[in-house]
Amino acid sequence: MKKIYTLVAAFAVAGTITAQTTIDFENHPLAGAETHDNGNDGVGSFDFGGTTFDYSYNAAGGYFSGFAISNETDVTTPGYANQYSSYTASGAGGSSNFAIFYDFSNGGINTNDGTVKIDSFELTNTTYAYLSMRDGDGFAKQFGSIYAGDGTTEDGTNGEDFFFLRIYGQNFDETEIDSMDFYLADYRFADSTQDYIIDDWNTIDLTGFSFDVASVRFSFGSSDMSGIYINTPAYIAIDNVSTQTVGGLKPQLADNYEMYPNPVQDVLTINGGRGEVRITNAFGQVILTQTHDEISDIDVRDFASGVYFVTLIDDTGIRTKQLIK
Repeated sequence: MKKIYTLVAAFAVAGTITAQTTIDFENHPLAGAETHDNGNDGVGSFDFGGTTFDYSYNAAGGYFSGFAISNETDVTTPGYANQYSSYTASGAGGSSNFAIFYDFSNGGINTNDGTVKIDSFELTNTTYAYLSMRDGDGFAKQFGSIYAGDGTTEDGTNGEDFFFLRIYGQNFDETEIDSMDFYLADYRFADSTQDYIIDDWNTIDLTGFSFDVASVRFSFGSSDMSGIYINTPAYIAIDNVSTQTVGGLKPQLADNYEMYPNPVQDVLTINGGRGEVRITNAFGQVILTQTHDEISDIDVRDFASGVYFVTLIDDTGIRTKQLIK
């Protein structure tokens, strides 16, 4: 089921486009039909013309995180053993190969070139995630149910479940970052006939960001949680990553706020703009929201050490900066 999403922060950039490439994974060698490559060579990334897709393989445990390349089409077998299949039973447009991404906080897609930007990619649910949400699996819950994964304990959601992917785009010199959310499943509609789990390929357009996206990172969010951990299988299938070589790009919108110090230990100061300040952690979870009127001092002493994203939302749009505690 194809859903329409909206990127709130949409700004124009001007530039000269000189070359376009679509990475469809078709030229990546696999052992045969219904097989996958999960990076067990230990290299750390798949390279497609300089654009890399990060992964990590644990030889002792025999499992991966980050990206794998697959052509597996099983849409009926539930569970972890079927983690490499797209629920569409193919790549985008009926192609053979596609990529699988499993929750990996330290890696993503990288152009590794200041003159190359990522314009878009296509994504859908994996069979593992889709069947888990549709039917439950004894650990993760059945979406729309009032019960947790055990089938007996009420989980407090009243069946209003959701599963989303937060997509972070960053420029080449890592000075600008922005994000958008894409819902892979949503059961929060007043009319239950509108509830859905994504079952086809959807295009994610990154050209609305106010900068050239040179790297993409992901995090997942779900209504089905155990503490800070997601019970829903944190997997997606990705295909047709479109990149362009560009020259002379000049963003038409400058940053409208500053924050300091960065890194921070005690108090973070935000200066400029009026609206709302929102801070999210590396898992995409909102940990602070407050109104902002030109200047705010935020006590971060209770924040755990790590990477955060500070977003100012005002009448000019949405601006996000990376913060290190």
